[in-house]
Amino acid sequence: MKFISQILLISSFLFCSFSGKAQNETENLVQTLQTANFSNLLSFWDAVAEVNIVDQVSQKQLASLQANQQLQLFFSNKNIVGFEKSAERKLGTTIYITGKLLSAQAKYNISMLLQESKKGIAIVSIRVN
Repeated sequence: MKFISQILLISSFLFCSFSGKAQNETENLVQTLQTANFSNLLSFWDAVAEVNIVDQVSQKQLASLQANQQLQLFFSNKNIVGFEKSAERKLGTTIYITGKLLSAQAKYNISMLLQESKKGIAIVSIRVN
């Protein structure tokens, strides 16, 4: 009986530490968007990501560098000054984050689909409208 309780304790500790890592990474991603630090954001992209940004040619699948450049161009053109996270949902290894991009001109909705793996989280899809 003692052996089983030890196994349960160890497995719950491992689960909590893995879950905490993903939470930490999503907070890092949010901070990166808030500061518009695109050199740090580059590490969050999946090798290929689906990108849909308002007022830009709809390009479905982009390499990570191209996706990062497209989002940076949007931030620059629309004078984005901040990001407010509205919600975060997790189901298995999939994380969904929504929020607002703030500009003096307008507010834009942003939604990101992230995939969690042993390497960390990766942006697989982003939509700005």
